Amino acid sequence: MKIVMIGGGSCNWSPKLICDIIHEESLDGSEIWLEDIDLKSAERIKAAGERLAKDNNRKLTFIVTDDEDAAFRGADIILITISTGGLTTMRPDVELPERYGIYQPIGDTVGPGGWSRTLRNVPVFAAWAEKFRRLCPNAFILNYTNPMASLTGVFHAVAPELKVLGLCHGPVGTMHFLAKMFDTDVKNISAKVGGINHFFWILDFTVNGKDGYSMLKNRLAGRHIYELDKGYDPENGIFMRDHRVMSEIYEKFGYLTYTADNHTSEFLPGYLLDLNAVEEYKIFRKKIDWRAEGYEKAWERVDKLTSGEEQISPPSIEVAVKVMDSIQTGKSYLDIVNLPNNGQITNLPKDAVVETFGSIGPTGFQPVGVGDLPPELLGLTLPHCNIQLMTLEAALTGNKRLALQALMLDPLCHKLTFAQITKMGEELMEANRDWLPQFFKK
Repeated sequence: MKIVMIGGGSCNWSPKLICDIIHEESLDGSEIWLEDIDLKSAERIKAAGERLAKDNNRKLTFIVTDDEDAAFRGADIILITISTGGLTTMRPDVELPERYGIYQPIGDTVGPGGWSRTLRNVPVFAAWAEKFRRLCPNAFILNYTNPMASLTGVFHAVAPELKVLGLCHGPVGTMHFLAKMFDTDVKNISAKVGGINHFFWILDFTVNGKDGYSMLKNRLAGRHIYELDKGYDPENGIFMRDHRVMSEIYEKFGYLTYTADNHTSEFLPGYLLDLNAVEEYKIFRKKIDWRAEGYEKAWERVDKLTSGEEQISPPSIEVAVKVMDSIQTGKSYLDIVNLPNNGQITNLPKDAVVETFGSIGPTGFQPVGVGDLPPELLGLTLPHCNIQLMTLEAALTGNKRLALQALMLDPLCHKLTFAQITKMGEELMEANRDWLPQFFKK
């Protein structure tokens, strides 16, 4: 197979995905193209990959390039793990809204930060869609870049004939969390999942075939979910802190959502509009300097993999390798998929990218239908589908008025006047001027 990693110089994503590829016997002999504008970083990943392949008796070929046409031509798999502009552009996404009293812990999906990140990534993704259509029309395109739903939607808007899938480990991580809570193997947890990326709902679940919500009520016995917290498990996507937002949503609405409160809180009003609330709910904020330190540690690990001081990681919970294996072997898998809504969630807008289980097979992807979201969950979820669709259209067409209207509808902006939201939005756009050709014509 020809596997292309766009953003192949990523110190966070590439080592994990390369380890997954090495673990999968069917992928032995593949070419892994590390495509990146930062060739030095990609070369460091290549060195680690070659060492891992050698130590684990795999015949993988690693190719570093910044030539998109050469990388994309004839590709079987495209993996996208980029961040347009890097930490430099992410800083105003989270720091500028703080001047307006909005304290986003991540800022990569919704809220002012997610809105800004959408606008600057869409032109990049739209250009790729045209190239994929021309150079690798039969490739499986797997997107991990956030805002994942909006950016996956770019491909379906520009080149709907392409096989495109948005991937995230959130629901699977939540199922691992439930397994820990019930002291069982995750294989014994089955769930019905529906919603949108980073804001999905466990509509129903079972533990060893028994009704999970009834068991959860009995296990809690009046306690909060966070009182049963088993701690931080980064390998399985269970995030740090003790899930107070998740607990409150369950208590108020009766359904479980993502374990990562720092993501979930960004979809809701109230939690991030006061630093006292941020502290009260123990919402972990991934500040830019913290992220930079994390990159340094990730590069240290890359160097240890290259030297042999550190060995291959266990298989991760990421879905990408299952897609690759499916193409090679003809097997089909059931896992979490993010695809345009074509009826799998019947009361969310058509074509909004939604998150459910789905079949992953050698010919493409097929979501599993879950029907309607309950009214209370629809009320929380529907606004974000509309906002994401509006923001995507605005970013594709350069419609500034529509972009600002989408920001005005975001729950994190509700304490601001429309004039204040407009000013904040224009400041974010100005901070991203170099990445917004659709709004700032040269």
